[in-house]
Amino acid sequence: MKATKTLAGALALAMLASTAVSFQVSAADASVTLKGAKVEAEAGGAFSVDVSLADIPSTKINVMDFAVTYDNTVLNVDSVKIGKSADVDVSGDSTAADAPVFNTNIKDSEITVSWSTALGSTSWIAEDGVILTISGTVKDDVKDGTVTPIDFAPVTRETYQGSGENNKSMVIGYVNGKDAASYTIKTEAGSVTVGKSGQTTTETTVTTSGEDTTETTSKTTSKTTAKTTASEAPATSDSKGSETSGGTVEGSVLYGDVNSDGRVDITDAVMLNKVVAGAVTLDNAVQRKNADCNGDGEVTGSDSTVLLQFLVSIINTLPYTE
Repeated sequence: MKATKTLAGALALAMLASTAVSFQVSAADASVTLKGAKVEAEAGGAFSVDVSLADIPSTKINVMDFAVTYDNTVLNVDSVKIGKSADVDVSGDSTAADAPVFNTNIKDSEITVSWSTALGSTSWIAEDGVILTISGTVKDDVKDGTVTPIDFAPVTRETYQGSGENNKSMVIGYVNGKDAASYTIKTEAGSVTVGKSGQTTTETTVTTSGEDTTETTSKTTSKTTAKTTASEAPATSDSKGSETSGGTVEGSVLYGDVNSDGRVDITDAVMLNKVVAGAVTLDNAVQRKNADCNGDGEVTGSDSTVLLQFLVSIINTLPYTE
């Protein structure tokens, strides 16, 4: 397969206000708690840290997108395995073979975590408990008493390819038809303490490119809140190479931005799965163009698979064609 290098069209966010899919909380003040366990391990020895969710709302979860951060000068992370609460029955999800429902990627000092399914709510995450377990070893030269954090942050990536703006949000919530929610995320960092209990501790820190995300508040993605305006958007080219000025909706396309919020993330993948399943209808030509992730002029299950592959870094560009 060959990836094309074109990702054309900066959307005029303000002009798309009337077509945006609201991403908001249905239940007032709905929130979840994302927390890491605090464990002990010997220098040169193995460690295992559980990451859990607590206070899951009754509306459940079918989309998660966040990063786990750690100090890779202290820890070697070898594996990330799904936990019991997230290991629900998603055997009927047709995209899972190509882009797993649960996916992680270990890179430098960040573990990207995504979980999404377009199946019905019986296959959503509903129970408090462990969603993943991180395992590895402490490096040999780490001093006893060192405490190194296991923390949480937005995944390090652009809001869309070429945007020049980093993602600043963690997402835990749901997409159900055109109803969607991003819960408030409260975080409790975990840690690995090197040596035996009761020793003097030395704190280490983890530096990430994201903003402070100790608590992320619920928000909507209505275009009326977007900072980009038609006059600010640069001239771009569409997939056929014709020039369009930023701010002109006709002919512009941001592949993967199915909900027209100016960014490409896991909520778009869930919505696209629902489009393919016939549960959601795209309202306008811009959304239909954005959903054509393989560039074949149609919106099918292949587009859903390609978008999921893009989000979990199996492929690096959209549209992606054979």
